[in-house]
Amino acid sequence: MTVKAIRLAQQDNVATLLSDALKHQAVDVIDDKNRLVGRYQALQAIPFGNKMALHAIASGQPVSKAGHAIGVAISAIPAGELVHVQNVRSQRLDIPPAIIGQIIDQMRIETE
Repeated sequence: MTVKAIRLAQQDNVATLLSDALKHQAVDVIDDKNRLVGRYQALQAIPFGNKMALHAIASGQPVSKAGHAIGVAISAIPAGELVHVQNVRSQRLDIPPAIIGQIIDQMRIETE
């Protein structure tokens, strides 16, 4: 079964999942006009409402959602990987490492 994600702006390098995706599940990415942008494979489980990389994002590269930079990649992020606290840091909010660890544990984010 294919799940959907939405890319909110053409220049975005992430899309937001519209339902849970399992590891290796196909994800159809649509744009804001419900047009198919492409089909990707989730490299790990990605819960509803979280972001998936649409292209390889290099370490240090901005992460763009809805046409705005929302953070900076702290490691290389391949297309199809969950984009969250394990690989992005906000430019506006400094989340303490202990809290990041708790988020990773509670979401059961694969980090290897």
